[in-house]
Amino acid sequence: MRFNLFILFFFLFSSFVAANEPECNRFEFLESKMGVPVRIVLFAENEALAQQGADAVYRRFDELNAIMSDYDPESEIVQLCRKSDSENRAIFVSPELQTVLTASRAFNELSEGAFDITVSPVVKLWRRSRMFKTLPPSANLERAKELVGNNNWTISDNQVRILKKGVRFDLGGIAKGFALDEALKVLEDLGINSVLVDAGGDVRVGNSPPDKEGWTIGIASLDDDAKPAFYISLKNAAVATSGDTFQFFEIDSVRYSHIIDPRSGEPLTGHSVISVIAPNAITADALASAMNVLEPEKSLSLAEKLDQVEVLIFRLKNNELSTTDFEVYSTDFFHSYLSDKNIEESNGIENNRSVEITP
Repeated sequence: MRFNLFILFFFLFSSFVAANEPECNRFEFLESKMGVPVRIVLFAENEALAQQGADAVYRRFDELNAIMSDYDPESEIVQLCRKSDSENRAIFVSPELQTVLTASRAFNELSEGAFDITVSPVVKLWRRSRMFKTLPPSANLERAKELVGNNNWTISDNQVRILKKGVRFDLGGIAKGFALDEALKVLEDLGINSVLVDAGGDVRVGNSPPDKEGWTIGIASLDDDAKPAFYISLKNAAVATSGDTFQFFEIDSVRYSHIIDPRSGEPLTGHSVISVIAPNAITADALASAMNVLEPEKSLSLAEKLDQVEVLIFRLKNNELSTTDFEVYSTDFFHSYLSDKNIEESNGIENNRSVEITP
């Protein structure tokens, strides 16, 4: 499971009352959902409406967690795998799970296997390794790898069939994105359109705050002090950041990321941070997961094939953890932010680091 603990910063300013329009005030809410802090910032006519919107969003997060959590033994996704193991038949799934599973297959194919929700058996082995500071037995790892891949399950309409006993799903790289998109739908139904929802660093925004061009969001770099490298303005879009700055472990002096390459069954051993902008959060979330695994050139090529998708990659040069030199890869959107001067003065990167920007 990928944990997007790399914080994205945003700063909100005072509201403006437009002529002949109802006054909107800024409200902010924070609760823990899906294992991460979920922050809502919205503009509404009154506190009662704002509270109604926030309560509806948090209820929706709870509903989706009950469907998609691989930690909850009673969740729909866990029960789906158990029933398929024991009964070997197609299982009907909820519309929400159908949407996420269908999207997961599509992202798997799009990324040539770099995004794969069936990586769960491998992830669980490496979680154990992290706990006990020992590598997983090679035989166990090979058996787990046999359970990974789209060839091990099918989905048709609203029915899922698991073709090999032991296949398990991990929706950690896509479920939060889907929940963020659902959050905006809930708020739009209540007439609340100027909104930002942040779920552990993945951010979905609606219309701009009053009298602003967009929501001001900080983009993180490789630094472990969680300061932004620079800021962007965003509206009616999503941004997700994936990296291993805080989520890693060491065994025999080797640094392993919590991010697993589904194709090899091995954790990443380099150090990178990827930010993806997309029209919706489910896309940004899944692509950020996949692009952490892909080589930077492939990530850029993939982004160029997709409408309104932008990517920024900070990566230690040659994946050498002993150096402070790093490379930056980006699509055109980010180029104007990436001069050496801009980066050095952004409080996100120390001046003694050398930067190589690769188009």
